[in-house]
Amino acid sequence: MSGLYLHIPFCQKACHYCDFHFSTTLGQMEAMVNAMCREMEMRVEGRNRPQMSTVYFGGGTPSILPEKLLNKLFEAIHRHYEVDPGAEVTLEANPDDMSDSMISAWNQLGINRLSIGLQSSHNERLTWMNRIHSAEEGRHAVQQAQDAGIENISLDLMYNFPGSTIQELEEDIHSMLSLSPKHISAYGLTIEPQTVFGKRFKKGELQPLPEESAVQQFQYVRKRLAESGFEGYEISNFGQPGFFAVHNTNYWFQKPYDAIGPGAHGFDGMQRTENLPNNALYIKSILEKGELYQKVEILSDVDRANEHILTRLRTKWGLDLDELSGISGIVLDQIRQEELNAFEKEALIYRQNQFVFLTEEGKLLADRIAMELMV
Repeated sequence: MSGLYLHIPFCQKACHYCDFHFSTTLGQMEAMVNAMCREMEMRVEGRNRPQMSTVYFGGGTPSILPEKLLNKLFEAIHRHYEVDPGAEVTLEANPDDMSDSMISAWNQLGINRLSIGLQSSHNERLTWMNRIHSAEEGRHAVQQAQDAGIENISLDLMYNFPGSTIQELEEDIHSMLSLSPKHISAYGLTIEPQTVFGKRFKKGELQPLPEESAVQQFQYVRKRLAESGFEGYEISNFGQPGFFAVHNTNYWFQKPYDAIGPGAHGFDGMQRTENLPNNALYIKSILEKGELYQKVEILSDVDRANEHILTRLRTKWGLDLDELSGISGIVLDQIRQEELNAFEKEALIYRQNQFVFLTEEGKLLADRIAMELMV
């Protein structure tokens, strides 16, 4: 089965670290939803009602959508796709949107997994990031969702803030664990050039955490969550048994998925589509011209091999050299034998049968290792 991703490109305000595609012009929401419904219709033309095992609402801030517009999207989803009865249906949510009435509406629509952007348990840190919610509002939102019967809850944790300490990180982790989530996504802060933080960095007003401290925080997150029963099944993702994110895992295994909305990326097994990230032009292209507003990239065997290396190496399942050879004809342990041997000697990777895994030390250098193994 495939997956369905819907990008909701709206936010109440811009977080200072975010470089995802979004707009704070909320007046376009209804037209955007109409265009997304039409895009779904266009995507399935000539296909037998595709079966979907996962549905994922990302953003932006999907929880910002009024109930009426979310209902309209779900009606289109079920009209054009066959959604498996046991499908994982995820909505990314901000605490400030999570009223009892909205959570009830999400429940009724079949949303059975929430990814809630807490980020930190410190109010001064949330203000610094330009988040809307307070730490107290975040805790209350999680408890509201749990009281409404939504068990599968993932929390976002950020770390490696400038000037932060292990003590601050421990307080954040302790606070999140006290809420009994089933999953935690933990991301070190990356300062992207086009963000507010990126502009402050360029002016010399913001300095990243020193590398030694960043390494300590990365290691602390992994150790602390493992001790609390969360398995790191991907470098930034930790789940309790039975609660790994199915939709994201399918990405890492190169499963096909449709992607709807401006800035969304899709994959059909052989080619990637990218809807261009411009709300007004996306709406105009679909509703006025009847054309998909996208770029299409046909993947070569080398492209597919490199994606396999880049994504699979980051996971607990490791890089399967036999599978890699089967999809691309590339025998990596021959053409990259020298690099593999060197990484193994440095204790950055280890091998079991046809699989290559990162060691804990190797996870610190995952991107570098993947880049050197790519063909």
